[in-house]
Amino acid sequence: MPVVVGVVALVALLVLCLAGGAAAYLALRDEPATSPSPSPSAAASPSAALPPPPPPSAAPADCLIGSWRETAYTANWEMYGNKIQFTGSGTLMQIKADGTMATVDKTTRRGSGYGDRFEMIHSGTTKLNYVADDKTINYSNPQATGWTTLKVNGSQRAKERLKATITPETYSCKGDQLRLFGTVYSSEWQRIVPPGRPV
Repeated sequence: MPVVVGVVALVALLVLCLAGGAAAYLALRDEPATSPSPSPSAAASPSAALPPPPPPSAAPADCLIGSWRETAYTANWEMYGNKIQFTGSGTLMQIKADGTMATVDKTTRRGSGYGDRFEMIHSGTTKLNYVADDKTINYSNPQATGWTTLKVNGSQRAKERLKATITPETYSCKGDQLRLFGTVYSSEWQRIVPPGRPV
């Protein structure tokens, strides 16, 4: 997922997991298909046709395609020289097969330590391109609108425009569950199922 950054030099890296890259790598995996050997009866009848080989399985990156809601987010950010663990959820993300993705953030990441309470408030949207193989998502062409606000003990300390980084992410996707991993954060996502689709 891409990473949304913000707020002055107080934070080494603010990440709001997205997922992005350049031109979607969503090809099918090339797995050799083995043709069944003909049975004695089929060999005796030249007109008997062999069944077609099974279709290749979908590439792991195909699992990424769809709309997602972030259900858990954990990051370790440096605040005033101290490592603080932040948690939160709520980012919405859409990943398309054409190699583009977008996120909508109206989220607050909270952390505490050394007697202080921190809130990192993200409000805005991010668009970027992505390319993915079976383990990694790479991003390019980030475009962000909106703001990141830092509050310490309830008082606003800094505010700046959202910025999206393009650091690659490792991912694990299965069915309607997605996990994204960066160097200082991880997030979990639930696929948004269209109305009427069986759960």
